[in-house]
Amino acid sequence: MQFDRINIADLVVTVALGGALYLTISAGERDLAMSIASGLLGYLGGVKVSAKKESKGE
Repeated sequence: MQFDRINIADLVVTVALGGALYLTISAGERDLAMSIASGLLGYLGGVKVSAKKESKGE
């Protein structure tokens, strides 16, 4: 089994947004939670796309 190298900046952003999402859900702030969740999904999607481009050499 092979693992990719971990990018520290991506890990910090993911953990911070995940923690913020958890806190907003527990506080009952639905609108803010939806905004954070969409930002988190967009960021993770962008990281995934850029990783594919780098592996293809584009």
